[in-house]
Amino acid sequence: MYMYLFGILLLGIVVLVHEFGHFIVARLCGVRVEVFSIGFGRALFKKKIGDTEYRISLVPLGGYVKMLGESTSDVETVDEKEIEFSFSAKKWWQKVLIVCAGPVFNLIFAFLVYMVVACFMFSAPSSVLEFVSRDGAAYAAGISDGDRIIRLNGKPVAVWEDISLAAMPVPESGICGDVSVEVAKAFTGELKTYTVHPKVGKYTDLFGMERERCELGVARVPLDAKIALLKDFPGLKDGDIVLSVDGEAVSRFYELAERVRKPFRKMTVLRGGKEIEADFQADGTEKPEFVYGGLAVSSVEENSYSEKVGVKKGDVIVGVNGSVIQVPFQFYTVMGRLREGDSVKLSILRNREPQVIEFTASFDESENEMTGIRDKRVNWGASFDYNPDIPEVYARRNNLVTFPVRYAAGEMVNVIVTTFKGFAYMISGRLSAKGLGGPIMIFDISKRAAEAGFKYFLAIMAMISVNLGIINLFPVPVLDGGYVVMYGIEGLIGRTIPSKVKERALMVGFGLLVALMIFAIFNDFSRYIPMFFNHS
Repeated sequence: MYMYLFGILLLGIVVLVHEFGHFIVARLCGVRVEVFSIGFGRALFKKKIGDTEYRISLVPLGGYVKMLGESTSDVETVDEKEIEFSFSAKKWWQKVLIVCAGPVFNLIFAFLVYMVVACFMFSAPSSVLEFVSRDGAAYAAGISDGDRIIRLNGKPVAVWEDISLAAMPVPESGICGDVSVEVAKAFTGELKTYTVHPKVGKYTDLFGMERERCELGVARVPLDAKIALLKDFPGLKDGDIVLSVDGEAVSRFYELAERVRKPFRKMTVLRGGKEIEADFQADGTEKPEFVYGGLAVSSVEENSYSEKVGVKKGDVIVGVNGSVIQVPFQFYTVMGRLREGDSVKLSILRNREPQVIEFTASFDESENEMTGIRDKRVNWGASFDYNPDIPEVYARRNNLVTFPVRYAAGEMVNVIVTTFKGFAYMISGRLSAKGLGGPIMIFDISKRAAEAGFKYFLAIMAMISVNLGIINLFPVPVLDGGYVVMYGIEGLIGRTIPSKVKERALMVGFGLLVALMIFAIFNDFSRYIPMFFNHS
């Protein structure tokens, strides 16, 4: 039930903002507003203040503002004494301002909400490179795990987001341009500048389309100091998490790798939830050989793909088709790029002995119930012994004033571009129209966002507000954009469009809108009814 409450709250606020835009600009233009309603249908609550009756109505799927002399049927019935207060008596540009106000207020509201969301991000992950791919451009240039990026192409970098925003599209030439990267080295703090030659990488966008981008080969993937031994070493076991070496605290795998380069005599490790002192009682010259312990397979599901190809619990996956695997996400990335029928060579350590498992890639295609996109899926069924909840270093030392504005502008542009892309892909057939959602989907998204936290609820509210604003500006009769076109034409030709022409256009637009709503609601039922039955 509370799913609907969150949905009603979110929709109610977004609709309130939209209708308030129409209302306030209409009042400023001298138009009398007769009804201001949140929701449609029978009024659950109403109160008249001045000339306006304010309502909360039964069906919480929108709202409306009824202005004096607004509809074509009302124009002739307006009393002569009240003509000056009617919508129809206003100049064409005033009408355009009034109908544009709703969508514009939605966009302004979304921008302000995104600025509030940005305030939750004043403490953000630092620009420390927790992971540098051994196959990537940054590593080839000399950058190492633990280095902290200070500048990219001369621009200051404060937090990780500044690095991710630097992901560059591939130019028309197909060759990525060089990037100047200034870093503070991990263990010395020395400032060094490297020239990095980004590689062209592929990724799948929100709509399931394969894209290319220029990649540095770095990621924000903190790795604890868990080990998987390549050979026996007295006092250590597979899965140990090293906490300190000779009393010097260790929290990251790259810190451990650096620390054991020099002689040591004891370690403190976490094993089975208990801290254990491992005193090696040796000259400290012998060094353990290990890889990251999070690559070990912790479990294999029965009848899963991994079981069928021969993966077993305890195997340590270290490579796929010649690509070195350092962290679990690399494995999933490489596997995700495979095509049906591709030959796969999985390099593993089993009982500390290197082995290769060979098989042919095979995938199941199924339709994503939320988007309608056909996803390539495989029930891999093997879990890594990886802990994703590793504390990160947080810092944002500058841009506390300008950051919210930059963030809000970036999110607005991203949502607007995504909205237009989505419609273009649906029209062209590249994206299934089954991804179109109705009120049930909005309620579900609202509930999930609320469960994730207030920040996410606000972000979804802003996104829906942007969508409402943009869609309402589409030049379709009945929508605000359709009225803008009609009043704009009236301004150009210098006279009012005949009532019959307007009525027919509005009927066509209304029919299209109703058909779209029915289709969206049908998608909702198709999407959610099976989910309810599957959980019964």
